[in-house]
Amino acid sequence: MARIVFLILLFASVSGPAAVAQSSSDPMVTGILAFREGRFVEAAAAFQKAVDQDANNAQAHFLLARVYFETELKDDRQAGRSLDKALEIEPENVVYLTARMQQLGVDSKSFLRDKIRETRRRELARKILKLDSTNAFAHAELGDAYIRDFWRYRNALMYPTVQFNEYQYRARQTVDPLATALQDQISQLGTFDPDNQEPATPDANAAMGTALPSLNPESIFLADQFDVETLKAQGIPVVDFAVRAQKAYERAVDHLFKALDADPRNRVVYDRLMEVYALKGEWSEALEMLQQMYVYFPEDPELWTYLGLAHHRFGNLDAAAKAFESSFESMDTQTLTAFSDIEFLMPDDEKRRYREDPSGYTARYWTSKDPRYLTPYNERKLEHYSRLTYADLLYGSSELKLRGWETERGAILVRYGVPKGDVVIIPKSTSGVQRGTPGQLGTQSTDPTQAGTRLALQVAQRGTDFSLSDEANTFNIWDYGDFKFVFEDPYRNGEYRMFSPSAADLSQGALPWVNDYTIKAAETIRKTPDRYEYEAPGRQIELPYLVSAFKGSAGRTDLYVNYGIPILEFGDQGDMIDITANAGTFVISENRDILAERRRTIYGLRTDQIVEFEEANLWIDSEEVSVPPGKVDVSVEFETTSGGTVAVQRRSVDVPDFDTEDLNISDIMLAYRVEETDDGRPLSGSDVVRNGLSITPAPWSVFSRANPIYLYFEVYNLDVSGDGRGDYEVEAALRPKQKGSAVGRFVKGIFGGNERGVSVTVPVSVASTSDGQYLIMDAENQEEGLYTLYVKVRDRKSGKEVTRQRDLFLEGATR
Repeated sequence: MARIVFLILLFASVSGPAAVAQSSSDPMVTGILAFREGRFVEAAAAFQKAVDQDANNAQAHFLLARVYFETELKDDRQAGRSLDKALEIEPENVVYLTARMQQLGVDSKSFLRDKIRETRRRELARKILKLDSTNAFAHAELGDAYIRDFWRYRNALMYPTVQFNEYQYRARQTVDPLATALQDQISQLGTFDPDNQEPATPDANAAMGTALPSLNPESIFLADQFDVETLKAQGIPVVDFAVRAQKAYERAVDHLFKALDADPRNRVVYDRLMEVYALKGEWSEALEMLQQMYVYFPEDPELWTYLGLAHHRFGNLDAAAKAFESSFESMDTQTLTAFSDIEFLMPDDEKRRYREDPSGYTARYWTSKDPRYLTPYNERKLEHYSRLTYADLLYGSSELKLRGWETERGAILVRYGVPKGDVVIIPKSTSGVQRGTPGQLGTQSTDPTQAGTRLALQVAQRGTDFSLSDEANTFNIWDYGDFKFVFEDPYRNGEYRMFSPSAADLSQGALPWVNDYTIKAAETIRKTPDRYEYEAPGRQIELPYLVSAFKGSAGRTDLYVNYGIPILEFGDQGDMIDITANAGTFVISENRDILAERRRTIYGLRTDQIVEFEEANLWIDSEEVSVPPGKVDVSVEFETTSGGTVAVQRRSVDVPDFDTEDLNISDIMLAYRVEETDDGRPLSGSDVVRNGLSITPAPWSVFSRANPIYLYFEVYNLDVSGDGRGDYEVEAALRPKQKGSAVGRFVKGIFGGNERGVSVTVPVSVASTSDGQYLIMDAENQEEGLYTLYVKVRDRKSGKEVTRQRDLFLEGATR
């Protein structure tokens, strides 16, 4: 704006060679030329000479103000005095009024002074628009003003007079007798126009005084003063400003677009629009606005991070990934480092490995965090980039020269995302909230129209211009469900920090282990460095799967991942359901390496692979992978090629080590059918083959009582001394699942007692140290419910025993 104003004046004052020739005699021309060439001392002297020659030369006063406001000679007081003179001479000069609005935008380091300047800027903007309805700077200023209102009121709550007693927590559910009357007054707020500086009625305060009963508010015995839900439950009439916030949002957007209509190259206005759209969550509107920004600033890296954020939040993940990649091409080094650094997200025990190989470990970290390996982009990484952009957009501090992710609120947002609950409460002097005991605070006033209650209602009615100059310390509460963070704004400048009770708070009974969120935040971060919950697009379905481990080759373990896809109806589909889908199975190590992956495209679902149950039909299939022993994550994914149906399941699995010399047994693979196969080929598309047996594995532990239960297992390291044969005995028992302290006694007696259930004993002799066997159990006479299947193998030669178990559920007959 300053450059535009200067150039207009420059070319108006200096036009052609004749004007230049006059420069030696005209101090205005001398000053303008010196200003243009950066000789600011000479410029100031020339403009001062022009003022001395003609005290009513408004332009000279204005240019002198510019020299002292914009250059290395900066002197805000002198600039202000010079601009005052210019406005005194020409009080309705739009250029001078705009300059004054610009001067009032400088941070004064004083909350009260800033509030006064804020009000004056708003008044100047309105005055300018009366003189010039298309003035871009005035519209931008009012847009900023309404964004500030939206920030303050979009999630603000205010209490009437409440007394917190932190010594005597009683969890009382008493109702504040002021609640009903206050709510009646508050309900009138929805009809207010935020631009109206007058109350709803000619005498709103008097009306309020007659409406409220002459009763004391109840004392609230609450250990944590930031427990908003408990306050509401106890009947405290919490005032919110949703109507006020919506009005502010609408006016902010309106003024900002008018500013762009007048000057579409005003870069800052795009930032402000993106800010308010992000606050409101209006991502489609943001994308439409960013199309216009692209026309004028196509290579701006922030355009591309904004596009990445908006596309991500709108669900266009492919577009989001491309936008973020484009931003990295022109991003400055500092910002690029912030987008690359992930050490703060890691548990302490991983940071050493990260420092040894930052780039390699970063790649493995993001790979391990990817919730869907079938997609071409990493959803967790996109979420991280979006959080960084969101934090920088909303929580950066220009006064403290901090990017958004460097502030306390921004850092928390990058770790945990947007909170489930986000409210601002305005307690103490503004709302009448007090803390301490009745003895400490003295006798409470019986006047129901005391200052705290009246001010709370007046704030709701009149808005920023009236009330917030008296605003006390405000608190921003971020609730993530199982933990929360509380930030405070003690200097009332919007620079929130983590709340920690002051000495005065502690002396009045604040409990540091309850209310000190500096301590609580550090503990939360230590236990939970970050959080991300993936939500798949489209129709999400459950994808049950079971993992069974067997001895592999070269010290590795063979894992069979058996999964089921829910099918609603298939009776008229014939032999094949016409669906094209992608499926994948992935195994990730503790060190975040992908140990195995299987991807395939499925062209149609064969109906002979569908198993019917009471509550669902499952199309079953399996994948085999070979991995080293240890703790791993197994992820199974399924998606139709249209993207309309998605299933993602991921869980931790302990892969056993079978490469030992002791007697050992594999996992129990539950199955619906086991048959011998002569040629080593599976008898069905869903079967797996082990030791000459074609097995139809179960993807979940649910069986019908009307059908037999098949179980396959393998035995390793049998004693073959003497005759070169292994002799062992298999005992299997299906018993109702036991819980609690009875489990130990039950396990000891399952193979020798008369407990309810099914059991079978089979002797086996093989000419090998290992063997694979299957059993069939009939549970037709058992009751519906949860059972545990036990398999015990006893080596007759060595006398050693080994046991495995697996839970399953018996349901009624199939349809």
